[in-house]
Amino acid sequence: MQALVDKVRSLQVDRRGILIESLMFVASYALLLVLLPQDAPARAFAENLAILTSSLTAAILIFISLPALSAANRPAWFFLALALLAWAVADFARIIYLLTDAPLLLFAPASINLVAYLLAAFGLLRYPSESRYAPTSFRLILDAVISSGVIATLGWLMLVQPLLVAPEAQLIGVVAGIYPIADVILLTLLFSISLSSLMPRITAIFLGLGLASYAISDYIYISMNLFSFEPAGLVGLGWLIGPLLVGIGAVFEKSEQGKAVVSVRQTDTGLSAQFQKVLPVALVLVLFWYVLTGWRLRGDFSTVGLWMSLVLGLMLVVRLGIRAGEAELNNYWQLFKNLGDPAFICDVGGKIILSNPAFHQLETSEEGDMALTSIFKDIPETALESVSKDNSAGALKVNVRLEKRKTPYLLSLNPVITESRQVLIAGVAHNMNDQIRQRNAIQSAYDELQAVHLQLEALNTGLEQKVAERTANLMDAYRRLEEQNKVLQELDQLKSDFVSMVSHELRNPLNNLGGGLELLLARPKSRSGDKGTLTLMQAEVRRLTRFVESILDVSAIEAGRLELHPTSLSLASVFEHLSKHWDALEDARRIQIELQAELPEVVAAQTALESILRHLVDNALKYAPDGPVVVSASQKDGQVHIRVRDFGPGIPEDKKNLLFERFQRLDAKDSQSVYGYGLGLYLSRRLLEEMGSTLRFDAPADGGTQFSFSLKVAEKK
Repeated sequence: MQALVDKVRSLQVDRRGILIESLMFVASYALLLVLLPQDAPARAFAENLAILTSSLTAAILIFISLPALSAANRPAWFFLALALLAWAVADFARIIYLLTDAPLLLFAPASINLVAYLLAAFGLLRYPSESRYAPTSFRLILDAVISSGVIATLGWLMLVQPLLVAPEAQLIGVVAGIYPIADVILLTLLFSISLSSLMPRITAIFLGLGLASYAISDYIYISMNLFSFEPAGLVGLGWLIGPLLVGIGAVFEKSEQGKAVVSVRQTDTGLSAQFQKVLPVALVLVLFWYVLTGWRLRGDFSTVGLWMSLVLGLMLVVRLGIRAGEAELNNYWQLFKNLGDPAFICDVGGKIILSNPAFHQLETSEEGDMALTSIFKDIPETALESVSKDNSAGALKVNVRLEKRKTPYLLSLNPVITESRQVLIAGVAHNMNDQIRQRNAIQSAYDELQAVHLQLEALNTGLEQKVAERTANLMDAYRRLEEQNKVLQELDQLKSDFVSMVSHELRNPLNNLGGGLELLLARPKSRSGDKGTLTLMQAEVRRLTRFVESILDVSAIEAGRLELHPTSLSLASVFEHLSKHWDALEDARRIQIELQAELPEVVAAQTALESILRHLVDNALKYAPDGPVVVSASQKDGQVHIRVRDFGPGIPEDKKNLLFERFQRLDAKDSQSVYGYGLGLYLSRRLLEEMGSTLRFDAPADGGTQFSFSLKVAEKK
């Protein structure tokens, strides 16, 4: 027998496979109902045999799944399996009765079915509750008793009592009327237990569907008896499906082992929990209403209904008192449960009476009753007794260790006196590992700091010497730098003075050369070859003159001696004067002047402004050998904007950041074909800054280069 049980338990059941097989079995049953005639003798035998097979299959599925289920859930499933076996025995007795028509077996199926209902109810009540303390467990049992009592009373009054007073009433029909009442009681128990325990949601669904299938078939069966209909057809389909759903529920719960359990309570939004609270109250009120309504309609009370209403009402009052105390106790339990340190309550002998989850994570003895001395060692023999006798003293601190792992703990023990004057001991165990590690770490850090301090003192002495030496070296280097800086400043001043002096000395000879060349060129009888040479010499003299003037202007600006006197100035007169200069150039035809009509006068120094425009136009002519050079002026936002635009190759990227520096050219090779000294843009920008403006550079999208600046509009007199 044991070998058979072991072989059954070793079987592997696949969830998808058992679902498919169950559907095929139900389909075969439905096909059997279609094929067999209604009055065929074998029909009732086949129906009962199919129901017997379904119950046995469900019981086997549960027994196969039992070893893989959690230890806390096994008793509940064991009694559910016994209930299924009892229903199977009842079906077997019904089959024997159909074959033999023995009178002794007439009431055997009904009696066995009642036993099966009791086993199923006990199995549901054995499902472990989430709460660990007695008041909640007692309240849950009381809720189940009240709800079951109301349903049983209403079922008696609505179903069974009419059968008893009917002329054609039979005892077997009265007994059968109890079945739907028992089914509803089981469904009510399942609903309450699924909300107050950690029953997986998938288990609750399968159990609920299975019990609902039983209830539907039982109700149809008793209704057909009430109205004198013969039971046949699909009435037994619920008895066939119900056991299979219960057995499949065990298979699914087994497959969920090792995973995070998703219970009905965890997924509930709160509505079902509130419904659970008011369900017993609502049922008792419905019972009172039914009894009073029957009295008003018939003129007499139902004795059973009246007494059950009074008894259940008293139980409801008791429940309300328990619920109020439970709510207050739950607050203390949550505080005790969520303590991070292990906490417990024991008697004077050290027997653990109550403990929190953190305490259960310690090493506990394999026996059911835990003793403090079996968990901790080094507890003084008189410690618990001294705490219980001296109630006025503070908490007793005891250093102990775990029995196996030797982890150090500090026990804090306090006396607790119950209402019956019994002295208990409440304790909290503080893990000292962290404190010991911290103390060792602090000591180690202190030792390291001491060693580092000594090293720092030695390094500090050496550093002071090195700092003194480096400071002396830096002071000496600083003095040398100051002397060199003074020498460089003097050299720079000498350079500036020399450049200024040379430029002054060059200006007069150049002016004289220029005047002489003009006189020579003015002679009418000069030879054509000499005239070309003289013209070339005159151009070079003018170029040197402009260079000397630029150097003098740069020297004056850097020395702070350049004095500009901006006044109201007409741009038309400025451009008229510049046009005479530009007309003498070889590329004069490329210069295009575009002035907005009726330009106002601007604030500028004429000499500086003409110098800026000459430099910008000369640069455009030199670096853009083809295409026009456009000089434009327009008024906008109280200023006159002047732009010089060419359509040449533009300025390379690597030259843009040096554009306005001194002596910077686009092509600095010795073999350059474009003459210049790299002072034009620098000088132009400095002159504009002296006049309160600045020189801007743009690279238009269609190519070329554009320089622009703005001048303030002069106030009208």
